[in-house]
Amino acid sequence: MDIYQYEDFRKFLNDCFEEKRRSRAETGQEKYTHRQLAADAGFANPGYFNDVVKGRRTLSESATGKIADAFGLKGGEADYFKLLVDYGQNKSTEDRAELYRQMLFRRNRSSFVRLNPINSKYYQDYHYPLVRSAIQVFEFNGNYEELSRFIRPAVPVATLKKCVRDLCEWGLLKQAADGRYHPSHKNQEPAPSMGDLIKRLNREWVIQAADALFAFPKEERYIYSALLTVGAETFAEIQRRIDRFREEIVELAKREDHPDRVMQFNIQHFPRSQVKD
Repeated sequence: MDIYQYEDFRKFLNDCFEEKRRSRAETGQEKYTHRQLAADAGFANPGYFNDVVKGRRTLSESATGKIADAFGLKGGEADYFKLLVDYGQNKSTEDRAELYRQMLFRRNRSSFVRLNPINSKYYQDYHYPLVRSAIQVFEFNGNYEELSRFIRPAVPVATLKKCVRDLCEWGLLKQAADGRYHPSHKNQEPAPSMGDLIKRLNREWVIQAADALFAFPKEERYIYSALLTVGAETFAEIQRRIDRFREEIVELAKREDHPDRVMQFNIQHFPRSQVKD
């Protein structure tokens, strides 16, 4: 059961129950019933779960935790389930919008594989993530000259060979039986201990974004700068909107099944003065 595919907690609960019932039947165990679920969750009323699924009852915070435990939801899945319940039971349009934003964030994070700190070299040279992303799009079977021309600006063949060799050694690339290379997983994120490395990598991306102003025609890029005069409340609201926009863009890119290019996406919002007393 992939909880991150659900936006209706009642449908998720019903599917979870039916899946558990099927699983027990296939292994020859005793039939799973609402009474058994009530016992697992610590509910006195055996019909409570069914009433919730049918929309006749709501879930309290305590009951939400008990059901999460009964279905074995832990960590991020348990957190997402609590958001699902709040989203499904909240009547405020504004609150629901914020809860949905948090759900999207959790859903995005669920597809990211955290990179082992031992592979920190991956973030020490921007060529590694760039080459890995290019191979995710380009049908690379060992023709380094073609791969070099595919990346903009072109990366030297010697650098490509080193990157591919290292990425395979680190388990971030693998070669299929047909000779093509594929990323081991679509999305990944650095470990929390790599904060300083990520800052330096982001600095490199920002520098390259400046070069893009002159390297690519206007119709192939979008770069905008402005100086804004704002107060504390407006500043905080801009930060929140940027955060929501970032999550929407990531979600949009994740739904792409047939990518044909690699794009660099930067968001920059930083102070250019002191804060007036």
